[in-house]
Amino acid sequence: MEREIHIRPMDLLMAMQCKPGDLATIALVSGQPQRVIMALEKLENPMRNFSAFGYTLWTGEYKGKRVTVGNGGFYAPDSALMTDLLCAAGVEYFLRLGSCGGMREDIQIGDYVLADSALRGDGVTTYYVEDEGFIPSADQGLSDQLAAVFNHEFHRGMVWTTDALLRETKAVVNNAIGKGAIAVDMVTSPLLTIAQMNNRKATAVLVVSDNLITGEMGFASIRVFDAEKRMVDCAFDVIEAIDV
Repeated sequence: MEREIHIRPMDLLMAMQCKPGDLATIALVSGQPQRVIMALEKLENPMRNFSAFGYTLWTGEYKGKRVTVGNGGFYAPDSALMTDLLCAAGVEYFLRLGSCGGMREDIQIGDYVLADSALRGDGVTTYYVEDEGFIPSADQGLSDQLAAVFNHEFHRGMVWTTDALLRETKAVVNNAIGKGAIAVDMVTSPLLTIAQMNNRKATAVLVVSDNLITGEMGFASIRVFDAEKRMVDCAFDVIEAIDV
């Protein structure tokens, strides 16, 4: 193999005919299509400027600011891919709208978790950072702006990212709790890791869909749906406050 890396992010972007400047410096990403649609409805004159690998990104305007909205990945590997591509395309600010399982009894269905950092239980970030003790963190300023618009109605702390949704055993979960995690998802670790490596500002807010301690499940709950709508509104309040 002659090149150090077979495919670089910019190589892939150019192959998909996505040029520098096509995307905005602010990106609002999510894995679930309904959240993307709710965010897309807030943009003026959205234009589809990336569509590949099952993912689509649109860029439009919100109160005079260019904003890119789209799918940032469902799981750790594709979230790593999309975050890497978005960094290469010039995105400077990432707001992730996700979901998670609570890992404390007081974290209820429909609550919000603001990820300050991530416990790396995924497999993909070890290819980016070999140090097992590395803990990626969210941008403090961007997270504080998000916290302000939620008016303290959230839980804030470390989110454990795992690749194995159906293997969240008591031993594995208790180990993550022992390391400080208050919630679990499948995305936050690659988002924060790759954004931090590229000196980009990233944060993530997650709606609680279930609780690993109490066993409660609310994936289809109206509380989750209502919380998702408010989460999108709050994210755009943060976007309005970003100085770009």
